[in-house]
Amino acid sequence: MNKFYSTSLEEQETIINIDYFEREVNCYTSRYSTYSRLFKKLGEPTKIYYTQERISGANWVIPFKDKKRLANIFSRPTIIGSL
Repeated sequence: MNKFYSTSLEEQETIINIDYFEREVNCYTSRYSTYSRLFKKLGEPTKIYYTQERISGANWVIPFKDKKRLANIFSRPTIIGSL
């Protein structure tokens, strides 16, 4: 895997978007720790975003039918981490 781009803390985000028309969930993150947890749980992202040849974010698109992967997206330890 390429090195992850160093994004300032103020610009790091994780967005979960539920698209009822397409019947899928879109999950985007630009935070490395969340990216690595989602990568382990969901596998390869649908799209990877690069900045200066380093990963700066990733997007996963999960259909409603894939309930196991959806449960991982909506899991607090997966998205936020264990505090």
